[in-house]
Amino acid sequence: MEAKDYFSLHEQDIKDDIKRLVLADSPSQNKELLDICKEVIQSKFFKYFHIKATEFAMEHNGNHLRFEIGEGTEQVLMIGHYDTVWDAGSLPYREEDDKIFGPGILDMKSGLVSAIWFFKYVQKMNFPLKRRVVFFLNSDEEIGSPTSRALIEEEAKKSVAAFVLEPAVAVSGELKIARKGTSRYLINIKGLASHAGNNPRDGVSAITEAARQILNIEALNDFEKGTTLNVGMVQGGGKLNVIPDEAHLGVDVRSVTKSEQERIDDYFEKLEPYNSRTQIDIDGGINRPPMERDKESEELFEIAQGEAEELGFEVEDAEVGGASDGNFTSVHTPTLDGLGLVGDGIHAEHEHIIKDKIVERFALLTNTLLEVVNE
Repeated sequence: MEAKDYFSLHEQDIKDDIKRLVLADSPSQNKELLDICKEVIQSKFFKYFHIKATEFAMEHNGNHLRFEIGEGTEQVLMIGHYDTVWDAGSLPYREEDDKIFGPGILDMKSGLVSAIWFFKYVQKMNFPLKRRVVFFLNSDEEIGSPTSRALIEEEAKKSVAAFVLEPAVAVSGELKIARKGTSRYLINIKGLASHAGNNPRDGVSAITEAARQILNIEALNDFEKGTTLNVGMVQGGGKLNVIPDEAHLGVDVRSVTKSEQERIDDYFEKLEPYNSRTQIDIDGGINRPPMERDKESEELFEIAQGEAEELGFEVEDAEVGGASDGNFTSVHTPTLDGLGLVGDGIHAEHEHIIKDKIVERFALLTNTLLEVVNE
C-alpha cells in the first residue's frame, strides 16, 4: 500500500493523535507540563511499537527523547521539538471548516505526529531500511535549545542527512532550504545620576548614550546582504527630574552568512561608549549559525520535490529569516527544513493547520525519507 493511501485510510486516527498532543500544553519553561506532554508522546511510541524512546533527563527543562529504527551503519536524522510558546490554557483546540486550531498545532506538534506515523507505516509495511532512522525530540527549541544543542549536533555529526519537522512556509507549503543565523545582545549602559533642575551638567545620561548607540546599530543593517539588526527592547530612567544613570538595549541580529554574523559579532565585542563618561557592558552573542544553501541541501530538496510531483502536487524551496534547530544540524550534515504541516499563524492566536493537507504532507515526509534511507 502506498503511503498516501495508508494515511488516507487512517486520517481520523492521525487527527486524534494530533489533538491529544496539542491538548497537552507544553510551555518551554514549565517542566511539570513538559513532562506530562512527554509522557503523551511516550505513550504513542509504546502503543504503536511496544517500546519507548530513550530519555535524556533534564533538571529544569523537559526531558529530550531519542527514538530509532533500522540496523544500518549509517543514519538519517529527523528532529522536532515538543515545547511551545503558549502558556497553559492560552488557546482552545477547535476545528472550523478546513482548519484545526490550537497551541503549537502548527509549530510543531502535528509535525511530530507525522514522524511517528512514518515509523508506523514502515513497520506495518515491513519495509527494509538500509540506514537507521533516528528521531530526536527536544523540549527547549523555542528558547534557543540551550540544553539540547549538544545532543542535536552529536546526532547530526553521525547522520548522512537531517530533516526538520518545522512547518512549511505559511499556506504556500514551501520547504526551507536556508535560514538566517541568529544573534542576540543585551547592552547595559551606566551613566551618572544628578538632579535635572539643580545640577544637570553633573549627570551623564545613560539614555542619551543609548540613543546614540541605537543610531549606530541601525546603520549596520545591510538589506542587500540580508543582514538585519533590530533594537527590540529599550529600558532606562524613571523619574523625570533625575538624569538617568542606567539604560538597557536588547538587539536581535539575523544574518544569511557566517561571515556576516561574525562581522556583527566583532562589532559588539569592540563596542565603545560614545561618551567616555559612560560605561558599557554587553551580554549575549551568536546563538544559531546560518543554515546556508549548498549543493547537498539542494539535492535533498530535489528528492522531496520529485516525491511531491509523484503525489500530485508541487513544492518550491524558500530561504527564511527565522531560525530552527536545522541551523545546528546544517553545520554538520545536509539539512532540509519545513517538512511539517501546512497552515498559518505560528506564535499567533490563529495558529492552525489545514485539514486537507495532512495526508499529502505525511506522505511527502515518508516517501522522501524512504528515498534517502534506501538510496
